[in-house]
Amino acid sequence: GRGDIEISKAVTANGDGVNDFFEIRGVEYCAFSFDVMIFNRWGTKVAEVKDYQNDWGGESPDGSFGQSGMLPTGTYYYIISATDKNTGTILEPFNGYIYLGTN
Repeated sequence: GRGDIEISKAVTANGDGVNDFFEIRGVEYCAFSFDVMIFNRWGTKVAEVKDYQNDWGGESPDGSFGQSGMLPTGTYYYIISATDKNTGTILEPFNGYIYLGTN
């Protein structure tokens, strides 16, 4: 159910194997598809992924934030839409904040 879903609060994309990716947990045995949108503090969409697979680690779209290809460290806002693949039922969107540390 909705209460079993856990969403990352922080991403520290430094390759240490801990919090390297934005993760949606508690749904490993569910037939949900997740569409994720991430916005910066000014409301600009900085990432959008359909059928998300827990693989976003702070990359900027099209390398638009300099040589590193990573978004700057800071707080971002997410909106996640979840759809049950079996029934087509759409859950109320999840939203919240995530801290991204990329230094």
